[in-house]
Amino acid sequence: MKKLILIIVTIFGFLSCENPSVEDGLASLEESLAELQAAMAGVDVDQMLTDVSSMQTQVETMQIDIDAYNEEAAGWLVQIEDILSDLAGLQVIIDNAATTEQTDALLADVQEISAMIDQLVLIADYDADGVINGLDQCPETILGATVNNSGCSVAQLEAIASGTASSTTTSSTTTSSTTGG
Repeated sequence: MKKLILIIVTIFGFLSCENPSVEDGLASLEESLAELQAAMAGVDVDQMLTDVSSMQTQVETMQIDIDAYNEEAAGWLVQIEDILSDLAGLQVIIDNAATTEQTDALLADVQEISAMIDQLVLIADYDADGVINGLDQCPETILGATVNNSGCSVAQLEAIASGTASSTTTSSTTTSSTTGG
């Protein structure tokens, strides 16, 4: 029992002791708590809630704008893909296009054919008077009229002599006419 009394006396002794560092710590803590309460008293909580609500609205508006921009960008991507597809088609056309040498050869062939057509025109007889166009001085002789070696009928020779003949009738060069007159 002596031991128990000794323990109780020791405990009371410790409890009755003052510790200045603990008291200083508690005082500092109480001072900090008072400063915090003073700072919180200056805070306008209602204004903060209003500001947070306004920010939330702005964020929602920005999200709507971002979604709209994303849709627009998706449309642009489709247009870009279409353009790329068109460009690929053009590239195929370019790859299959004739070279300068091939084009020049084709032009030479066309010119040669054109010269042959000119020759055929000269040996043809458009007005069917029996004189080829290359020698026909009266290329528009009336069908069935009798003509001389120059392809002129008597009526055409008289018109030439009187000066009433048309320029194609008096021309010494052949004019090609597809009317067959």
